[in-house]
Amino acid sequence: MDANTVSMISDIVVGFSALVVAVLAFLGLRTWRNELTGKAKYEIARNIMKLGLKFVADFKNYRNPFSYSNESKGRQKRDNESPEESQLLDQWYIRAERVKPLYENLNKLEELGWEVEAILREDDSKQVSDAIEVCNKCLAELSSAIISYFQTRYEEINKGTLINDQDWMRELHHEVYSPKKDILLEKIVGAKDQLSSTLKKYVK
Repeated sequence: MDANTVSMISDIVVGFSALVVAVLAFLGLRTWRNELTGKAKYEIARNIMKLGLKFVADFKNYRNPFSYSNESKGRQKRDNESPEESQLLDQWYIRAERVKPLYENLNKLEELGWEVEAILREDDSKQVSDAIEVCNKCLAELSSAIISYFQTRYEEINKGTLINDQDWMRELHHEVYSPKKDILLEKIVGAKDQLSSTLKKYVK
């Protein structure tokens, strides 16, 4: 076998080896990328499902009509508050404090929702987005009810007269303090269930 033939065979072997290495590197990179993407999907799905459960738990805690005296310790009280005014302002403070964890959870959910748009399938992303929007609307409705109810009650106490629309006040009271049929909580639980059913395939 002459030197040219040996050189040609050597070149072929080297070229084939380089091709094999390139193919293996490509397959390895793709496998690594798929594993990394799968892990990211798992983490996002798990975190969203946990936050959904916590949102429901905090919402139930908020809706508890009972409160404890230590919940209002952080409120700065004025010297001239009447007992009725002080009781109302304590309740206002307690309800406002109980809402804070809900907003914290919602902010985290929304941030993860943005990541979901980039990493999950479009239909799954929409399901997650819709569920988070339900939580957003329910929390906005609750916050609005808190402000309207306590602000109006405060004015009633200061003026010594009740407003004409007491039906509206009763509706607000039902939103602030959990009624027997809690429509807002039902919506929140439904949103949590939607998150869980959409994302559970990513955490198996």
